[in-house]
Amino acid sequence: MKISYKYLKNFLNTKLSQKKLSEVFTRVGLECESKGQILEFDVTPNRGDILSLRGLQREFDAFQSKKSKNSLYVSKINPRSDKSIVKNIDKNACGNYYLLLIKGIGKLKQLDSQKRDLLINAGIPLINPLVDLGNYVMLEIGAPMHIFDLDRLSLPINVIFPNSKKSIFKAIGGDLKNVYSDTLTIQDNSGIQAIAGIIGGNDSSVKKNTKNIAVEAAFFKPDKIVNQARRYGLATDASHRFERGVDPKIQKLALERYLYLLQNITSFETKECFSAEHTYQNKKPVSFCIDRFNSFSGLQLKMSHAKKILKNLEFNLISESNKNSKFFIPSHRFDIELEEDLYEEILRCFGYDNVPNSTPTLGPKPKIFSQNLTLDLKLSLVHAGFKELMHMPFVSHETNNSLSSKSFKPVEIANPINENEPLLRGSLFGSLFSAVNYNIKKGYSSIKIFEHANVFNKTHNSYKQESHLSGLIYNHEPRRSWSSREFQYDFFTLKAEIIKLLKICGIQDIKFKNNKKSNVFSINALNIFVGKRLIGTFGEIDLSKTQKKIKKPCYGFELYPNKIFDNKKIKKLTKSSKFPSSARDLNIIISKEFHFDELEEKIAMYINHIKHVKSFKLINIFEGEGIPHGFSSMTLRFIFQSQSKSLLDKEISSRLDKISLFLQDNFKVSIRK
Repeated sequence: MKISYKYLKNFLNTKLSQKKLSEVFTRVGLECESKGQILEFDVTPNRGDILSLRGLQREFDAFQSKKSKNSLYVSKINPRSDKSIVKNIDKNACGNYYLLLIKGIGKLKQLDSQKRDLLINAGIPLINPLVDLGNYVMLEIGAPMHIFDLDRLSLPINVIFPNSKKSIFKAIGGDLKNVYSDTLTIQDNSGIQAIAGIIGGNDSSVKKNTKNIAVEAAFFKPDKIVNQARRYGLATDASHRFERGVDPKIQKLALERYLYLLQNITSFETKECFSAEHTYQNKKPVSFCIDRFNSFSGLQLKMSHAKKILKNLEFNLISESNKNSKFFIPSHRFDIELEEDLYEEILRCFGYDNVPNSTPTLGPKPKIFSQNLTLDLKLSLVHAGFKELMHMPFVSHETNNSLSSKSFKPVEIANPINENEPLLRGSLFGSLFSAVNYNIKKGYSSIKIFEHANVFNKTHNSYKQESHLSGLIYNHEPRRSWSSREFQYDFFTLKAEIIKLLKICGIQDIKFKNNKKSNVFSINALNIFVGKRLIGTFGEIDLSKTQKKIKKPCYGFELYPNKIFDNKKIKKLTKSSKFPSSARDLNIIISKEFHFDELEEKIAMYINHIKHVKSFKLINIFEGEGIPHGFSSMTLRFIFQSQSKSLLDKEISSRLDKISLFLQDNFKVSIRK
């Protein structure tokens, strides 16, 4: 929408410069650009209410927190119902309909230069003083109107959809249109006289010699107008407004304003107004709490200030108790439904630049993933490069025996589909081994797969099924160039993957213990605990269990989602430090009688009491030349960081020395320099 700065300035009764006025409207959320002597507003689809001088005035008043004294002079009319004038109105498409009949119009004068300039600057051509006046009132109030030549109409008027699939209509300008049955039209006894809310017909349009007119003002529902203009190639100022929503309560006001201004350009003998009104259903009031608003915005706004802003925007207070209030939603605001919508209205008028900068408060239990933990696990695996597989649950005796303990009792199928697979699986690894072997034969050397399904076993008097999520990693990527080296997964790579997977899903308090009784893994295997409950196991696959299908090292894991869910703990988020972190490595030689899990647990407990130690991890294990027999060399990396300052080298060194002494005293380690 384009408005002359000079005209808008006078209408708003302000002394602000063009630049300042443009900035004001931009600050309240209306994108306004200054071009020459014109202010151009880029109106969003939800703000049809500002496509008028009156709408802009309302926004300006709210910004300056005072009601404008500018008033509109009108000539009062008393509409009445008469079926001979306005007969059938489709209530589902037209909220209300007014038709003002004015007869005996005298000699016409042109609109004054200010009004004509306003129309021209807005991109609306001057046609006829009677039509021009209607367009001016549309710019002023926001209600589109259409002017019919009354003598060219065959009353009564009907606002209906055509009976036939296609009807011929001659629009203003002479273009013939095929009007479809789902297009709302204005019809008289002779046929279609206008496409509702878009354009009038040529046959009933105002001419130079017109003496009697019918002025239409109506509320057409947006969903009945939207896309219709584009459909017929008729983008008009009226359709632009009706598509966005016109205030359903201003049609009578627009006609009264038209009638008042008409006296400035001509005389007339009689006037009479007819209507088909429908009761407007007010939207439900919206609750508002000043404490909730202040908590949301970071402001300390008083309720009196909030009420003043909302009142200037015509949100009238209905009720108030303590700090909770209810506000009436004005008819021109189709987009207001929630309390948060009122927050936006207050903030944009108060000024977003007046909202203080602050760090958002971190909640104690953020919802990191969905409540479906199994889905979280699977999505995390996919993001880590795993591919999900699905297999039939049937296995052979050979596969079952290789993967199950002697105490395991398989579930036999009474009528198996395949005689070679008469059992329900007790483990997912059998099908995963087959998948790895199949892909190896196809030439793949990097394989990351998983499956989620039920496994079955037989108890004393019943059958039991459990949900398992199992995966395998086989990676023996060959050299791709002389400078590259073969990359292989190892036990610690898999462990890091498992920890990352569980923590992403919000699982905390993870512990590991040796798994000495596994039927699938070799001696390099660990059980996974959350608290005291076993939730899974992982490690290096015992290749003999694959029935010689896999020849090179392979690593796998098995998780029990139902048990994880019972132990799911969400870690509280902490504020990130703005100061740099520092890493320090500690190289130790330790006896193999100490397992790293024990070492890890003890170190984690110890560093909780040492200031500025953020975390630690194992980054390397070495056995060989220079290392005594029965010992290993481990490299531990510690991360130091303060919330209040940059740490000095001497501060970090003193804390690292404490950790060294702890390890020497408790694990008899020696420190490698």
